[in-house]
Amino acid sequence: MDTVLLATDGSEYATRAARRAIRLARARDAALHVLCVVDRRRLEEPALGSGELATIAAEDHGHECIAMVRELADEADVTVEGRTCHGVPPDEILAYADRIDASVIVVGEHGEHAEHFGGVGRAVADRADREVVVVSAAENEA
Repeated sequence: MDTVLLATDGSEYATRAARRAIRLARARDAALHVLCVVDRRRLEEPALGSGELATIAAEDHGHECIAMVRELADEADVTVEGRTCHGVPPDEILAYADRIDASVIVVGEHGEHAEHFGGVGRAVADRADREVVVVSAAENEA
């Protein structure tokens, strides 16, 4: 069975990518996995100090991102497996793709970052040994 991996950060670009991933999963009769990575370059692992509240909020945001994709997928009768983790997004996306043996990785062209970290989609596409779909910001959501 095919497996589609969607990497999301909840941005409008990621929502376009989610719609594309759902269509791909449905067309291929594939499992859809959703991954949201809390970027450790910006946020540390959670601990007891108040400085880590932003990390906890980012984790909560990750769960919300997955829930949003799950709602979209329910409308298309596609089942979603979701996971939030900590790390450097391209590294975590590629490692998870290996772990689940994803046939395709779907990611938005841009992300929701205070500063640009060099393009997650581009980094994944450059390093992946499998199909990668980078959904353009200009792509219609047909």
